[in-house]
Amino acid sequence: MITRSNYVRTICEIGIFAAVGFVLDELQGILSKGLFINGGSIGFAMIAVIIIGFRRGWLPAILTGLIMGCFDIATSAYILHPAQLLLDYILPYAVVGIGCLVKYFFDRTDSKTNRILWIISAVVVGGLFKFLSHYLAGIIFWANPENFAWGLTTMSPYLYCFIYNIAFIGPSIILTAGLTVAMFAAAPMIFIPKDVQEKETLSQKQMYGLTSSIIYMAGGLFCFIWFLIDYIKSFESYKELDDAGNVVATGYDFNPDSMVIFILGSFFVVLGILSIIKLKKQKYSPLFASSVGLIIVSSSFIYCLARLIRMYVKGKSPTTYWIWFGIGLATVLVFVALVIYFNFKKKKETNEANQSA
Repeated sequence: MITRSNYVRTICEIGIFAAVGFVLDELQGILSKGLFINGGSIGFAMIAVIIIGFRRGWLPAILTGLIMGCFDIATSAYILHPAQLLLDYILPYAVVGIGCLVKYFFDRTDSKTNRILWIISAVVVGGLFKFLSHYLAGIIFWANPENFAWGLTTMSPYLYCFIYNIAFIGPSIILTAGLTVAMFAAAPMIFIPKDVQEKETLSQKQMYGLTSSIIYMAGGLFCFIWFLIDYIKSFESYKELDDAGNVVATGYDFNPDSMVIFILGSFFVVLGILSIIKLKKQKYSPLFASSVGLIIVSSSFIYCLARLIRMYVKGKSPTTYWIWFGIGLATVLVFVALVIYFNFKKKKETNEANQSA
């Protein structure tokens, strides 16, 4: 039950953890000074958002991250545009709180090992959302090759922004995950305040459903945003002229591969959201979710196969499509195995139910 005293505790903890997170952010900035000339630092300031998230929920975690972002603006902001201010300063720590949505399931398991896995999941998901915020700011506002770090001036802006941001966010995710797990192992009460009561445990089916839903949404969201941007930026207008120099046709060239991938990514995001809703209503079906996932990855695999054949017909390099082919084939096989397994399991449960009846 939520009481007035709980609200007061939550508000106080938000302020405390925001202050601690800001201090850690400043400290990691000092320790990483000179490594990342275009901003960014390796550290564990995300730990403040993660802890408050497991203590009080995802909304207090987001509020804590927003406060940390505002503190950051007040001390060291380099502002080019309001949208860049949002993506580089206000949102990065706030979106880390999204990973704390797994608190709902963390509270419903008694297994220490499972709780550690949920903590790691929260850090990884939150860190990837932080990466996404910085990455979008990079390709939109920091894509001038003249300002690229480490002598990478000839690199594609998309690839450079990925490498630059993952160079500090990747180690930060690993460092934060390690520290939070160590803290939980040594002092679980840091993550579970006394005034928060434990609830019912999760079934194996719910555990699988949540894990697969998070993977669907995270992977789908990444593909959707990354390739949507690539698709939009690939548009180029063209004109066809006749021998006299007159315009006979106009149109646009664009990257069809990016279009296909961001559409398929959106399907996975929708599948993940629907799976979460079904879990909440206790109507989740792993067989149905796996079957839909198989349809999505099979569509991508068939498209890749068609493009691979087309590359050979046109005499172009098929390397990219061979990589896509390998990843696609492996993913299809995984989903086929899942569908077979859950179909067998469902038939077994039905037969057992009929025999008992």
